Amino acid sequence: MTAPAAAMSGVPVDLISAATTGSGIIALPPSFRNHTIIIKTASGVTSGAIQIETANDPSYSGTWAPIGGGPITVVAAAEIVANFTGVFNFVQARVSTTIAGGSAPSVTVTYEGAKSY
Repeated sequence: MTAPAAAMSGVPVDLISAATTGSGIIALPPSFRNHTIIIKTASGVTSGAIQIETANDPSYSGTWAPIGGGPITVVAAAEIVANFTGVFNFVQARVSTTIAGGSAPSVTVTYEGAKSY
């Protein structure tokens, strides 16, 4: 497994980039308490969902703990912003329902985090 990207305060990092399936993981410093996930979809997308999860080990093969409840359903040609507060070691964005519809369906999931001041 490739080492996950490490978050820097206020710097957006794509976890999933223009994909229909897959996942992406980011390592978080213990000082981060504020987390923002931005989900952007292409026009024509008709279905799909993203689950945001956490684990203490990026290579954990069991079921990661969901953050913020259930999967976030995507919306065509839109941005969805989800904010979370807490201390997490690793956060994963995972396509839990394949992104489908249109001629080129895709989703990009971006993470941005920061300390509490």
